[in-house]
Amino acid sequence: MLCASITVFSQADSTATETAADTSANNQTFNIPIFSTSGGDLDADVEQQDVSSLLMSSRDVFTQFSSFQFSAARFRMRGYMAENQNVMINGVNVNNLETGFSSWSSWGGLNDVTRYVENRFGVVSNRYGFSGPGGYTNIDSKASSFKKGTRVGYASANRIFQHRAMFTHSTGMMQNGWAITLSGSMRQGDAERGPKIYAPGTYFSAFAYYASIDKRINDKHMLSFTGFGAPIEQGRASAATLETFEIAGSNYYNSLWGYQNGKVRNSNISRTHRPMLMLSHIFNMGPGSKLTTSLFYTFGKNGLTGLNWNDAPNPRPDYYRYLPSYYYMLGDTANGDILKYNWENKVGSTQQIDWDRLIRMNQDNLYTLPSQLGQGINTTETRARYILENKIEDLKNYGFNTVFNKRIKDLFVSIGANGNIYKNRKYKVLEDLLGASFWMDVDQFAENLGVDESFQQNDLDNPNKKIREGEKFGYDYTINVNRAELWGQAEYTMNKVDVYFGLTVSNNTIWREGHVANGKFPTTSKGESKKSNFLNYGVKGGATYKISGRHFVTANGTYFTRTPESNSIFVSQRVRNDLVNGVTNEEVISADVNYLAKFPTFKMRLTYYYTQINNQTWVRSFWHDLYNNNVNYIMTNVDQNHQGVELGLEKTFFTSHVVQAVFNYGQNIYTGRPTAQAWQDNNATQLFSDRTVYLKNYRVGGSPQMVAGIGYKYNAKKYWFAGVYFNYFDEIYIEPNPDRRTAEAIDKYVEGEQELYASIIDQEKLPRYFTLNANAGKSFRIQKKYFLNFNLSVNNILNNQKIITSGFEQLRWDKSQVDKFDSKYYYMQGITYMFIVNFSF
Repeated sequence: MLCASITVFSQADSTATETAADTSANNQTFNIPIFSTSGGDLDADVEQQDVSSLLMSSRDVFTQFSSFQFSAARFRMRGYMAENQNVMINGVNVNNLETGFSSWSSWGGLNDVTRYVENRFGVVSNRYGFSGPGGYTNIDSKASSFKKGTRVGYASANRIFQHRAMFTHSTGMMQNGWAITLSGSMRQGDAERGPKIYAPGTYFSAFAYYASIDKRINDKHMLSFTGFGAPIEQGRASAATLETFEIAGSNYYNSLWGYQNGKVRNSNISRTHRPMLMLSHIFNMGPGSKLTTSLFYTFGKNGLTGLNWNDAPNPRPDYYRYLPSYYYMLGDTANGDILKYNWENKVGSTQQIDWDRLIRMNQDNLYTLPSQLGQGINTTETRARYILENKIEDLKNYGFNTVFNKRIKDLFVSIGANGNIYKNRKYKVLEDLLGASFWMDVDQFAENLGVDESFQQNDLDNPNKKIREGEKFGYDYTINVNRAELWGQAEYTMNKVDVYFGLTVSNNTIWREGHVANGKFPTTSKGESKKSNFLNYGVKGGATYKISGRHFVTANGTYFTRTPESNSIFVSQRVRNDLVNGVTNEEVISADVNYLAKFPTFKMRLTYYYTQINNQTWVRSFWHDLYNNNVNYIMTNVDQNHQGVELGLEKTFFTSHVVQAVFNYGQNIYTGRPTAQAWQDNNATQLFSDRTVYLKNYRVGGSPQMVAGIGYKYNAKKYWFAGVYFNYFDEIYIEPNPDRRTAEAIDKYVEGEQELYASIIDQEKLPRYFTLNANAGKSFRIQKKYFLNFNLSVNNILNNQKIITSGFEQLRWDKSQVDKFDSKYYYMQGITYMFIVNFSF
């Protein structure tokens, strides 16, 4: 039977689990992911003591419950974004050097070989590297970690995909010293066919492959190679305003699709394929000593298509001028009523992208050559007014990682070093001319301003270049990041107390290299920018007091600095090398205190946590009607505080009956007053600087800050189980627009206009809600060597399709008409299911 064997090197930890990652979703996850949990082996490395240390085999109740029950609510543990957790494969950190996030989709669909992971949440000791307040997850994917066996599986669902097939085979470690594990999968889904997927116009097509080969040279040396990839294509869905949901008659309205020649076509298609290759040398130097050194290479492309247009009406069906509310605000009730009727009854011409119309407009737009005589020369070519473009990121990331572990009696020492050379080239490619002959590579916003022709050029070396399908245009640049880190950690075990202490120092060098000269910034767009160096350091430590073999108290704390996201360093990363003023290292301070009880039939964890994150930089872009231009809105000195309590309880009755209960109340808030600046994107005009944003005490949006759940599970003696779970969510806030919290936003309002004043500065709180979920499973053992497993999980059994999980205020807004650009929201899917069958031998 195929399974994984993981040795866990760790000490006392309040939130340590081993998890089985369900990476079916193709989201580049920007929040700390939560995954299905599964049991694992005891920590064989911990020596005998009078009072044993807190072992890792017992699964944390809160983390386990959250992973199964809270993910559909967009719940983020402690409100953390994903850069606060290290994700590692075979001890190598795979967090993206630009964003700090980890891309779980890079190994999506490889559940069998990423199933058993070591997951420790919070400020914890870490023998693979220096991790932050979100802890770490390490996936052991070496071939020798898997026992001999084969597994074939199939899943049917109505979530992101509808069908999944997987195959995995492992030889285990053979007598000749070789171990080989192979795995592959296919996932497919289409909203128009098969089981119902809620967002219309979406689809999902993914494959995944994995190969690992280990060679044990002798008792001291082993070489291990792992390679994997997951090509994924997905037609996406959009957030929308409450008005569009209402007049479209569906809380799953999707503005990103329409019909072309009678067939469904999505305009926003994401494609990703970023394989990773890793070669490791494992050197068992002697009793209690091990040196692991890895070389790795990650490469491949991410792409996202979208509509672009020039000298033509906006093609998006939910553009604010195409909605009834726009005419109602103008006092034009008649046209507002007509538009509302059309939205409700003429779906194809209002709710959806009219692809056929875009193609007709392109084919009718004959190109006229300019003439010095003033009379244009007609041609047979057509200049595109609409195109489908593809924004591509082409990554090459080289790196090494080395870790030395040594036990000296009750002392365990870990020392490591790692480095990266990271190059991410970003450019646009013309995906589809939509019936036209060419697209002119000029800035359409600058072109319409009537400025000098050279100012309009996206590429000064190739002015007025006609772009055909498959060619680059618009922008082309590379973000470079060189990183090096040294870290160390010492753990000391005593009869009643365990302690650990860790240090890190690192340096990141970031710069931009432009590959084309832009007409708006002829001297600062091409070539290398100034190199920004960020020297970072950190410390952390913790202790476990063993009251008895059943009761523990732990305390942990850390302070460290880190590099801001690369896209926060540049004023307009796409077209120029200019740096944002006031960017500095981010600062993280985090601590937690925990009480744990561990009994054969009862588990409990109670935690208070506190995290302060300072000096963040925030950069966003949005279209502004007044300037006929994109605006880059930048905030520096953004501070956040995350604190709260977590409680997890599990009680087993009469061997087979298990009751779980969890609770979390947090306050994730902005704690300072950031400074904002704004720039027009297609020229060097700074709209304002040093504007104070009064964000203090506003909630960080996007995740419930109060959750509770209770579940009951029955484990039968004849290898079947069934469970039901009640989940409650509250304290949900939408993400605020910072510009609405400035003195300039309310300067026109006087005393007595409190309602208008409040409509600008108040933060919207979403309604509380609850869900009911269930799962069941049955296992069969056939002839003592074959295993057949069935599992079924059903979420939102009550099929409540009115649950708003999150939302955000649009950055584009009009202080004279606050409702002109309404907030946008996401709804939870109705009843969803996943049925899985696996056959192992």
